[in-house]
Amino acid sequence: MSASSGVATVGNSDCAVVRFSTADYPPRERFDAWREVYGRTMQKMDIEPLPAEQPRAEATLLRMPGLAMMAGCRSAAVYHRRREFIDSDGVSITWARSSNCQAHQLGRTADLVCGQAIVLTSGEAGHLRVPRLDDYFNLLVPRRCLSPLVAGLEDAYGRPIPADSPALRLLTRYVGVLQEAGTFAVPELRRQAVVHIHDLIVLAIGATPDAAEVAKSRGARAARLRAIKEDITTLLDQPDLSVATIAARHRIKPRWVQRLFESAGTTFTEYVLAQRLVRAHRLLTNPLYANQKVSTIALDIGFGDLSYFNRAFRRRYGTTPSELRAAAKFGD
Repeated sequence: MSASSGVATVGNSDCAVVRFSTADYPPRERFDAWREVYGRTMQKMDIEPLPAEQPRAEATLLRMPGLAMMAGCRSAAVYHRRREFIDSDGVSITWARSSNCQAHQLGRTADLVCGQAIVLTSGEAGHLRVPRLDDYFNLLVPRRCLSPLVAGLEDAYGRPIPADSPALRLLTRYVGVLQEAGTFAVPELRRQAVVHIHDLIVLAIGATPDAAEVAKSRGARAARLRAIKEDITTLLDQPDLSVATIAARHRIKPRWVQRLFESAGTTFTEYVLAQRLVRAHRLLTNPLYANQKVSTIALDIGFGDLSYFNRAFRRRYGTTPSELRAAAKFGD
């Protein structure tokens, strides 16, 4: 790990993580850091602050083969990509999570509302006007990775992607899940994730028929399954958790949920049971829950039948919940 000019960099030649925060600088240095480090060095942009705006930016930038990704928050300003900063010909997707903004490039102007994204090119000058503090993320992919797969890529520049686009919803959620899970730190998982993100970008922009078929069966499927699994994790305590419940939350048919798990070599019911048993094992061996009854733990993680819980636990771990707890205490 190295730190220079308030920027912390972690990683290797295959994947570098760069972090920046204006909070790391003394107040009198924050404007210059915002403009020079965050703007010109990390973003390749000039920053024109809006009147009375205090400089603030927090950002994490990941650079890896086929993808650069930045997420964080930024102060209200006009962010200019000037010709002298252009050093690549990539396709950029910028998602405005919490602020309306206005993008201008190639003579086109687009007004974005919260939740929409904009397709831009890093190979042309342009600017983005952000009127208030904004949470955002930006994805940058080499043009060569997308141009054969997108119908009319040149026409997509400067065009908003609607907030209710299924592909955009999948993309934004998938990126968030991958970040939280630390997926980008594992080389093999990272390579798969980059391919899946390419697929979702292609679908969000407008894929050719052949590319759409591949992207739906690969990237969209993986992102949907990952999002569903994360949802299940938050809902395990609900005894009535079902395929229909998950399908309704994700706006898809119950049979599609079942097929997603079948493609992963399991079923919805088997997956939910396995996750509940893993959580039970973790709680039963945690000293913080030593005084909680086994039956209470079972009910709290969604088991409505204690006998079934005991049988399923023994099949999975070769011991009963009570025996496991006793062994954990003995080990202490």
